[in-house]
Amino acid sequence: MGIISVFDKRGIVEFCESISSHFTFVSTGNTAKLLESSKIDVTTVSSLTEFPEILGGRVKTLHPKIMGGILGTLAHKKELEELGITPFGLVVVNLYPFEEVTAQSHDLTHALENIDIGGVTLLRAAAKNYQEVIVVSSPDDYSAVSTAITNGDVTQELRKNLAKKAFSRTASYDIAIHSWFSEGMDFPERYLSSYSTPQDLRYGENLHQEAKYYLEYGKLPFYTQIHGKNISYNNLVDFSAAISILSEHDAPSCAVIKHTSPCGFASAPTIETAFDHAFATDNLSAFGSVMGFNQPITEPLAEKLHAMFVDAIIAPEYEREALAILSKKSKLILCRFNEFTMPKQSIKLVPNGVLVQSADLHIIDRSDTQVVSKRQPTSQEFEDLLFAWKVVKHTKSNAAVISKGTRTLGIGMGQTSRIGAVELALRRAGSRARGSVMASDAFFPYRDSIDTAVKEGISAIIAPGGSIRDNESILAADEAGIAFVWSKLRAFLH
Repeated sequence: MGIISVFDKRGIVEFCESISSHFTFVSTGNTAKLLESSKIDVTTVSSLTEFPEILGGRVKTLHPKIMGGILGTLAHKKELEELGITPFGLVVVNLYPFEEVTAQSHDLTHALENIDIGGVTLLRAAAKNYQEVIVVSSPDDYSAVSTAITNGDVTQELRKNLAKKAFSRTASYDIAIHSWFSEGMDFPERYLSSYSTPQDLRYGENLHQEAKYYLEYGKLPFYTQIHGKNISYNNLVDFSAAISILSEHDAPSCAVIKHTSPCGFASAPTIETAFDHAFATDNLSAFGSVMGFNQPITEPLAEKLHAMFVDAIIAPEYEREALAILSKKSKLILCRFNEFTMPKQSIKLVPNGVLVQSADLHIIDRSDTQVVSKRQPTSQEFEDLLFAWKVVKHTKSNAAVISKGTRTLGIGMGQTSRIGAVELALRRAGSRARGSVMASDAFFPYRDSIDTAVKEGISAIIAPGGSIRDNESILAADEAGIAFVWSKLRAFLH
């Protein structure tokens, strides 16, 4: 005997027809009506239990004749017979669509009524007793289960795999409910998360590491690949870095990403100019990079990209001629953006637990700054400083960015000392540093960074305060006659 209770009725009639010579069916409410109308013999749960559905259908299957029939084993055979309980060998259940309901506009009553109780209980009971009960929690498994039943080949491996899927479904369902109840709480007492439908990746950070991309419920990947070799873990990490920095800029912009940091970034009136300026920041580091654009790839831009070695490109769209040019490179990864939302939290696994923090989604403006030098920055310098900060924010610490207008000239990232980051950025900027501005992602512990920047012609600097030697840095700026602006924010990126 099998119990059938499904909200999603796709394929259920065909499934029951295919195994009707092996099972008799017991069903609830609308599922029973559907099977009856399809000429499939079915007994209602109320007829079996001799007890009506109550509370507007809230209680249907939670009855000893149902639960006993699912949970009973061969060891309980005599007891079941004495109680007049018939064992179930099959449970087919899918749940009320709580995730779909709460993902859309809804009221409290509608959400609560879509929290499945009986269905979850049936699945858990059947999965617990999987050695004797086949549990089917998704229409995706109908075909495999039907074939196994009709061929008399229902293996313990299949049973266990179906039980695992059932427990996975009830776990993710409960997490969705917990998340809904925790809405507005960034850090609930328990940190629960559920991701599914893993996408295969070419490899992890290194060739010997496996990797997959798991998705939030109901979400698609943030990209669509349209050409090239299979995408890797590193490609997606770099794409994510590109998206993060591009999301703060409205003008046509290009991000040249290497090992998750920008080695060049620019905004310009055209996407071609934005690329030229970003690439010119550090054309050596751009070799083998990932490039992100917030405007479609044009034919002239494609010609430039085709002439260099790029590992992967992501953009909103590609003009037909541009795609034809770039597709000549068989391994070049070309992707389009799909709809996405920036994560509200940053998560990192550490031994014995997980670190969770709110994501740094704040976009700086003048209200986040304080001029601490005697010389005020000019209006243009202030705009340049804010641009530089928006880049250094997305650069691995310790970091410094040299820029002018809306283009970077030199970026120093991932250094173990503040002066090291400044010196690297200035070295990459070269003579272009004269008359430009500099951003530092954290405070200057000594005045040496200011003095070094001044020697290379930097005219204005933005950095957070907080060092016990802040006065020395301010003095260095005043002695050189440059503008020094404090950001009320810090931009560490570990």
